[in-house]
Amino acid sequence: MIIRYNPHANQANIVQYGNTRFTFLSDRFVRMEWSLDSQFVDLPSFTVINRYTPEVAFNKDRGGNHLVLKTSGLKIDFKHNGRPFSKENLEITFPFAGGITSWFPGKRDPGNLKGTARTLDFCDGISVRTRDGSKREKLDLGRGLLSRSGWSLIDDSFNILIKPLPGGRHWIEERSKKHRKDFYFLAYGHDYREALRDAAGIFGVQSLPPRYAFGYWWSRYWAYTDRELENLASDFETHGVPLDVLVVDIDWHLGGWTGYTWNRDLFPDPEEFLKWARSKGLKVTLNLHPADGVGKHEEMFDEMAGALGMDPEKTSRIPFDCTDQHFIEAYFKYLHHPNEKMGIDFWWMDWQQGKSSRIEDLDPLPWLNILHWEDQEAGKTGKRPLNFSRYGGLGSGRYPVGFSGDTFASWDSLAFQPYFTASAANVLYGYWSHDIGGHLPGPVNPELYTRWVQFGILSPIFRSHTTKHPQAERRFWEYPEPYSSIMMEAAKRRYEMIPYIYTEARKTMDSGISICRPLYYDWPEEEGAYKAFSQYSLGDELLVVPVTVPRDDSTDMAEITLWLPPGKWFDTASGQRLQGGRSIKKKYLLEEIPVFVRPGSVIPGQRGSLRLKDKSYRNLILTVWPGKEGSYSLYEDDGLSSLYLEGEEAWIDFSSKIKESVQVIEVHPIRGGFKGLVRKKSLEIRLPSTLPPLKIKAGGEELAWSLRLRDRGWSYLGETAASVIRIPDVDMGRGITIEIERNRALPEECVFGLAGLMRRLWLIHHYCNLSYDVRQVHPRQTMPAAAAQTGNRISRDPALIDRELLRLKAMLEEMPPLLNAMLKRVADLYPGHPEKQGYLAKAGRILRVTKREYNEMLNTLKDD
Repeated sequence: MIIRYNPHANQANIVQYGNTRFTFLSDRFVRMEWSLDSQFVDLPSFTVINRYTPEVAFNKDRGGNHLVLKTSGLKIDFKHNGRPFSKENLEITFPFAGGITSWFPGKRDPGNLKGTARTLDFCDGISVRTRDGSKREKLDLGRGLLSRSGWSLIDDSFNILIKPLPGGRHWIEERSKKHRKDFYFLAYGHDYREALRDAAGIFGVQSLPPRYAFGYWWSRYWAYTDRELENLASDFETHGVPLDVLVVDIDWHLGGWTGYTWNRDLFPDPEEFLKWARSKGLKVTLNLHPADGVGKHEEMFDEMAGALGMDPEKTSRIPFDCTDQHFIEAYFKYLHHPNEKMGIDFWWMDWQQGKSSRIEDLDPLPWLNILHWEDQEAGKTGKRPLNFSRYGGLGSGRYPVGFSGDTFASWDSLAFQPYFTASAANVLYGYWSHDIGGHLPGPVNPELYTRWVQFGILSPIFRSHTTKHPQAERRFWEYPEPYSSIMMEAAKRRYEMIPYIYTEARKTMDSGISICRPLYYDWPEEEGAYKAFSQYSLGDELLVVPVTVPRDDSTDMAEITLWLPPGKWFDTASGQRLQGGRSIKKKYLLEEIPVFVRPGSVIPGQRGSLRLKDKSYRNLILTVWPGKEGSYSLYEDDGLSSLYLEGEEAWIDFSSKIKESVQVIEVHPIRGGFKGLVRKKSLEIRLPSTLPPLKIKAGGEELAWSLRLRDRGWSYLGETAASVIRIPDVDMGRGITIEIERNRALPEECVFGLAGLMRRLWLIHHYCNLSYDVRQVHPRQTMPAAAAQTGNRISRDPALIDRELLRLKAMLEEMPPLLNAMLKRVADLYPGHPEKQGYLAKAGRILRVTKREYNEMLNTLKDD
């Protein structure tokens, strides 16, 4: 079982005083109950599933009606008067911000850092609006577990309880709501990580989704036929775009909104279609709206009605009732299990019918999330459960993945989603899946879609979607260049990152820290971390700043303001090393995604994968950024089963250390194992923003340089200032040592930013080339091409890098007057073509911005 219930607290941590009960869950975390009849709750609720924690040391002082409880982290001062908790009878004090802070019932918390919302339906940015835009209101993200005030309070007084059933399942138990209080108080100050770790122990860990869930999901509201989906998958293969999940929306079934019988006009043979999907390594999920019950037209109607004691002849519809245990048993047995047996991998629970049911305070959504999860666990298929549903309150993170709903396709919506996704970590909800490209009205601007895709590949779940509209295009290759190529490359980059993303997701289970989270987790005393609205950490190594504004047409770049935490950081888009602890304005080309890493960072990846169906990675990538030392531990399991919970998992430790002129990269022997683990892997090591090495050894054997690298050896990519090393068939059971003799003839800073500089020089060359035809406009009109070709020349002979960089510096000084001269000549030669002058003018503007932004790198070059 992934989710374990242990609702009875450690008796050593409980203090009952009259009709109140205090239960310490840690030295800074306490449950407080008041009950008029002195009856207390030990059953789990929708929110709380575990209360058993190690013994907490505390002192108890009782005198008269006064009780004082003190741990190392807080002090409770309670005056028993038989009444509910109030300012008059309860106060908690705890250390915070160098002093002592107090809390009492009813105290406001202005510093709460929020959580998340049930859905983004009809959201345009942070505003919720009607379809016609006539009304807007701010989206409420609720209260989270973290606060700048140093404390937070969770009120579990009214949540439905759940009682255990045989076989590991649970059923709802109504809760007495009169004269009872059930509070959970956290006093962790700004120790956000520790707060979430302990909270996950009480509210439930975030379950690890199967690995395929981190791949690309194709989704579109469209009445697809089986042939159309098969052709679509074929198009993905033709274009070399990875794909793992086919999301089939509502039209798969008969009967409108709610249905369970396949539409045979669209899918004549559902079983054969699902067999085809399996043969292609694709997973399939079906849309589900259960609220309207089971209609008479359904194939399974008679059988289900009979199971529920209804006469099929006298019944037109079986009403949906999630409070009826017999209905739920039939719901799964007749409506879901046959499709699952046929090949459906999981269900898209698209519940949009409100929060009411036959039981007061029972919201069907979180209950359905629990029911569907436990039904998958009870199925004993060996597969990890996977839900796809909306957020149902604190505790919902136990049942990933989240479907965020139908947003409007706008720059405001894109700009809001990074914050929305990261802040959900504050309620242990780490796997939001957004409609990449927006849902309403359907069509989306190519630039906006491209930037949305770039955010999508750096978010927990990568799924595009749209409403039913003939111009609502989401296939990357159907967009004009350069958008199509950039989006397809982004999708490939996502798959390259899967080893890192999956490892960070596994760590989430142990730490309580979601893979996507706000910057203030790691920099809680930095004001900039709280103001970095659209920034977030993706795992422990990456700081992401999605571009959420359109480009400036004058330079083809989008300008953003970002905040970097203290210390030095590499901008992986440009290769520049930047000083943090400040806000910075930077400009980015359409193909650039601002992701920052610390010096020495070691990031694992893979290459050549179009599906995530393999149990183990075969072709590893290791990207090592310049820095004295760094390390990373890569996680693997079979990606599909829950056997990792029983120890069937493996870790590979990587380290990098620079000592004088030699960099040593170690692949340490693998720890652990599981069935299907590939122990011999090809290894590609990338060293971005580095000078060409003098010599490279792998396992003591020198590797040969090659311009066109194949399976073994090394090459240098001048365009990105990156060394690339390839070693086939590395035995991970033994590990390997790679030794790199570094080039110290030049300062290493002279290539910090060469990747971004080269990209901009190619753009300058492009616009210069558009400005003239066969007629010569200047004897040196190809100088921009020569500058742009600097990286190519370095790749062909890395030993000449010093000469080439000095030549480049000289050309950059000569190019402004050259472009001005060309502009005048073009105006004379092409008086009827102002667009040609426009191209040169744009090239000049890009050059000015480029020289300004890359001046630090260029100044490290000295012409001796």
